Amino acid sequence: MSKKKNTLFENSWFIRAVSLFVSLLLFSYVYSEHYGLTTTNRNNAISTTRNETISNLPIQVNMDTDHYFISGLPETIVLSLTGPESVIVQTLSANDFSIVTEDLNLLGPGRHTIEIRAVNLSDELNYQITPSRVNVEIEEKVSIESPIEVLFDTSLVDEEYVSGEPVLSDETAIITGPASTIDRIARIYVRVPSDTNLSSNVDITTVVQVEDGNGNKLNVSIEPQEVDVEIPITPYEKKVPLTINQKGTAASGKTYELSLVGDGEVSLKGNRNLLAEVDEVTLDVDITNIKTDTVVTLPVISPLPTVTVSPTEVQVNVKVTTTQTESATNRSSTTVQPVKKEEDE
Repeated sequence: MSKKKNTLFENSWFIRAVSLFVSLLLFSYVYSEHYGLTTTNRNNAISTTRNETISNLPIQVNMDTDHYFISGLPETIVLSLTGPESVIVQTLSANDFSIVTEDLNLLGPGRHTIEIRAVNLSDELNYQITPSRVNVEIEEKVSIESPIEVLFDTSLVDEEYVSGEPVLSDETAIITGPASTIDRIARIYVRVPSDTNLSSNVDITTVVQVEDGNGNKLNVSIEPQEVDVEIPITPYEKKVPLTINQKGTAASGKTYELSLVGDGEVSLKGNRNLLAEVDEVTLDVDITNIKTDTVVTLPVISPLPTVTVSPTEVQVNVKVTTTQTESATNRSSTTVQPVKKEEDE
């Protein structure tokens, strides 16, 4: 018996048969563990129901927005999906669905309750939109073009300087919005902020603002939204007339007529608050010892120590006229020789 067993195990065909059997058992086990589990998971994935919530989805407005304006519509909605997990995964991956309003062109201007829908979703999915119905107002879109006002605090300018007229890159703005809002517009402007004691040009880019009569900003489209503003800041200069004041002692029998050579004005530069009370500059002309027509050159004296004047000197025509009294005096002082009559022969 022992000899038979030894002979069996020494048989090469027997060993091969046993090895093949063990290999088949191992193969069956591995296949069952690997492929059998995968098949089960796939079946579970197909049959599993999944819920998914997506927030902040934008709404596409189904309306001719070139002619109509809608208000009351939320910017985003919340979408809840329910269905097979595989379909939901594919839907989220493709992201080719949209949230849209119903066709609002069929409604026309007025107040309406409209429906919000999802399009391009699989029929195997159920969905819920929050909110699904909203109250909106549809109005005709109106556009106006209006000048832009510049708000600038001139008290910020140094007292020895003055601000000029603002120069804007765009003098007007086009405002577009619903008719009811356009009717409320009271002011279209830009505000120019600045430091105090300005002594150089202001150059700034600022936002165009639209307000109603109560100062409320209005929900409108503005083109352009920003403009460049330049405000020239120059030394303060004021022109005033030059007034002639005759002084001195007139020559006997002479009268004088004084007139300025030029336009009769001078420019004053300095503190604008101090110069506010200066309406003229007086020029004193001394006619003492002037007996014939002449032209005199005189300095112009500034009315204030801190104010400069231009020009610094002017010419004055002095026209001298002899009075009748002087002429009569000259005639009376002339010696008249008597005429001698001839004696009668």
